[in-house]
Amino acid sequence: MKKSTPLLCSLGVAIVCGAVLAKKEPQTTAPTKVAKSDTSQAEGTARDWAHENSDIPADPKVLYGSLENGMRYIICKNPLPPNRVSMRLHVDAGSLNEADDQRGLAHFLEHMVFNGTKHFPDASKLIPQMQRLGIAFGAHANAYTSFDETVYMLDLPNIEKDTLDLGFAVMGDFADGALLESKEIEEERGVIVAEKTSRDSVGLRMFEKQIDTLFPNSLLGKRLPIGKLDVIESAPRERFVDFYTRFYTPEKMTFVYVGDIDIAAAEQRIIDTFSPMKNPAKPGSKPSIGDISTPSGFQVSVFTDKELTETEISIVKSKPHSYRTDSKKKRFDSLKMNIANAILNRRFSKIAKQENATITSGSATHYVLFRELEMASIEVTAINNDWKSALPVLENEFRRACLFGFTQSEYDEVVAALINNYQQAVKTAPTRKSDNIASNLTEHAHTDSVYSTPEVDLEVLEENLAKLTVKDVSDAFKHYWEHAPMEKLDAHLILSTQKASDSATKELKEIYKFQDGVALEAPTNKKAGQFSYIDFGEPTEIQNDIHIKDLDVHQFTFANGVKVNWKKTDFDKNSISMVASFGTGKAGMPLDQPGLDTLAGSIFVNGGLGNHSSEDLKSILAGRNVGVNFGISDDAFTLNGSTTPEDLELQLQLLTAYLTDPGFRPEAERQFDAMLPNLYAQLTHTEQGPMAKMTQWFSGDDPRFTFPSLEQAQALTTDQVKQWIMPQLTNKTIEISIVGDFQEPALVSALSKTLGALPSHEDKNAIPIEKRTLTLPETPTEKTFTFESEIEKAIAIVLWKTDDATDRDVKKLRRMSILSAILDERMRVELREKLGEAYSPFATSNLSQTFKNYGMIMAYSPGSPSNTKKVSNIIRELADELAQNGATQDEFDRILKPRLGLLEKSLRQNSYWLNTVLDRSQQFPDKLEAARNRDADYSKISLDEINALAQKFLTANNSALVTITPKTLPTND
Repeated sequence: MKKSTPLLCSLGVAIVCGAVLAKKEPQTTAPTKVAKSDTSQAEGTARDWAHENSDIPADPKVLYGSLENGMRYIICKNPLPPNRVSMRLHVDAGSLNEADDQRGLAHFLEHMVFNGTKHFPDASKLIPQMQRLGIAFGAHANAYTSFDETVYMLDLPNIEKDTLDLGFAVMGDFADGALLESKEIEEERGVIVAEKTSRDSVGLRMFEKQIDTLFPNSLLGKRLPIGKLDVIESAPRERFVDFYTRFYTPEKMTFVYVGDIDIAAAEQRIIDTFSPMKNPAKPGSKPSIGDISTPSGFQVSVFTDKELTETEISIVKSKPHSYRTDSKKKRFDSLKMNIANAILNRRFSKIAKQENATITSGSATHYVLFRELEMASIEVTAINNDWKSALPVLENEFRRACLFGFTQSEYDEVVAALINNYQQAVKTAPTRKSDNIASNLTEHAHTDSVYSTPEVDLEVLEENLAKLTVKDVSDAFKHYWEHAPMEKLDAHLILSTQKASDSATKELKEIYKFQDGVALEAPTNKKAGQFSYIDFGEPTEIQNDIHIKDLDVHQFTFANGVKVNWKKTDFDKNSISMVASFGTGKAGMPLDQPGLDTLAGSIFVNGGLGNHSSEDLKSILAGRNVGVNFGISDDAFTLNGSTTPEDLELQLQLLTAYLTDPGFRPEAERQFDAMLPNLYAQLTHTEQGPMAKMTQWFSGDDPRFTFPSLEQAQALTTDQVKQWIMPQLTNKTIEISIVGDFQEPALVSALSKTLGALPSHEDKNAIPIEKRTLTLPETPTEKTFTFESEIEKAIAIVLWKTDDATDRDVKKLRRMSILSAILDERMRVELREKLGEAYSPFATSNLSQTFKNYGMIMAYSPGSPSNTKKVSNIIRELADELAQNGATQDEFDRILKPRLGLLEKSLRQNSYWLNTVLDRSQQFPDKLEAARNRDADYSKISLDEINALAQKFLTANNSALVTITPKTLPTND
């Protein structure tokens, strides 16, 4: 089950997305109603809906109601995807509601409702029953707990009676049917401890230190959702029952139901399911989070941890927040700070790319938490941990914004992007998906913001912008921060770094005070230039134009050799996705330059174009729906992006410009070099480093899969990247695939003037098989990789080699994925449900279609270092049992049915058609045949086939046991 990240910045960003731009929470033609029922129930008071007290109208398609017991519900009929529904149960209670002896039980309870309820008393049968109906645990059923909410999510793959019956029974039991048996609590303790272990990190440790310092008299640092170990391990059943009965109450719940439904029938089903719930005589109340204001005066704090991967300096200010109902005025006020911070973010982005820059990045944020806390921060990340050089940048830009505000050109750029985002929301609204709508409605119910239509959101934005000026934005920023000389500034300066001297606090004050006296220049107003890549020559003729009717796919080739695949869809209104593939990718990388792909991936787009830097492009293209990302797959380079019908030609111009005139500007390599120390610190102190080493080892130490040493990475140059990639840009065949909402004449015209006008590209994109053949380690074997950490977190991994066939064996790939899913399910049952040894064990398969011999099934289970050997042996035994005796028909069916439902859903996804079917379908025609026969082939997969693969590959003799563990801790016996 997914849990929210307990880091303040992540939490803040999540809440800002829902509240500051305030989208969603409706009602004009659909009146709020109180449902009546003959069932005896406790009276309750339903909370008001946000739109009832707002001047912003709600979405008329959404029905709001409340039961006599105070429970609220939201219903929205939405036809996409067809024959599917999404349910959300929101409980207005989280870790802040806990007593001292309940710390962690809000989250623990979220687990427990899956472990025995009124309709499903046998906990071991609920998930299998879901699977038999096509509901995949994780993909369709999930939950999370935060400081102030708990949310249960269920996306049903069909609307058949049995599926809906189970969905309502499950949600009804979550709300008012958990048995909370002592035996189940005891068995689940290990899972929660394993989750706490897996989530432990230097980031969490720093968060705890900082929040205790910033808010010593608040509950925030004392109520992290994961809780305290002693409570998790020993809290008696009555403490669980106390929380459940006092906080899982109708008055604190909202049920959200969205999908291909009948409104009247849905409403009656909700009434029947939830009306019998009763409120307790003494319901729980949410306590105040305590003193959250920034102390008066200039505060300085230094936090150190040797495992930190980067050094950050920030200025923070917080104050109590007075909650206001969502309204046009509230959105107007939030808009000012949003724009101000967006401008500051652009300033930091430009500074980080300058020669002799002392920061790698910087950002400004402002958000409201829990209705009570308003908080803002401005921070920078120092190059090479040199905070003394980075601090002047932070102070100068903070003070510059406070003294001079912002320029009209900066304002115009940010506003253009903002308006465009809202306009696109209007255009894409007809094809919004039910699961997204359900989650958005839940978020708006939680934050008490109005779920208005995208059209209304745009109207409110335009109305607010009409009366907003750049001076208003500048004044709002100055008003919040109340800038003053250091001695009178109410703010907290925070340094987080690996190590610092005893005099660091004094030095921070001295440097800041010195900079406070440095004269600053006001920012200048700079207009964006014009995009200069609009003429690529005369178009060439179109050849071999065909329409593949059964897939509704079109293909043709320009006379210059550029190949085109396209499919028009109506799945996502006003959205177009594309990918251009060329060259040989990782397979053709120079073997004497390990890590060159990492440098290339970092600098290609960041290096801009010959005529425009990457920062210039951001300004020039502000408000337009264009962009390019560069990727390196095993056997190709890719340029991909998304756009709209209006910007289709500009998107193709931008993509073609990167193909013909990449800038490879020096600032891109400078930024890469500046990030290397942080990256390698992360590899040293986290499991990411050993995972990279494991990949290198399992590939037979092939240089293309080798992550270089820091010295090797620092020695790589832009010239080496150019020598590798430029010949591929100019010679190798380019194949572009485009899927989405466009008109054929416009698409063909734009392609003809861009890619169709390029010089000839005719070289084949191929690397001989002998250069793509890897030699994997002999098995059985065991291997240990370590990282430097005091966090007691390790990973047990078991690998099985699986590639013994020719390239591009799609049928085998599908069957291996089913086999790994069966192993995954057995790991969940044994390691999590029965033994409580792991929180999120999983198994997956990977069968390369490029490199010979490179195929594997991987089983992965994070947990305590003391248990890795035990867990590895259990996994190997589970696999060996599967190899010796095979899977059962029920296991097979429970894995296959949810998979078939996901396949059906994918047919209405642009990403499936683009990446799985069309991309390089002329180079590899078998991709079309694979798509044509996919569903039929999956339906033909037999249990005998899966068991034959298990018998062949999942044996103990074919396994490699890998342990990833902190080196400061003893390894297993």
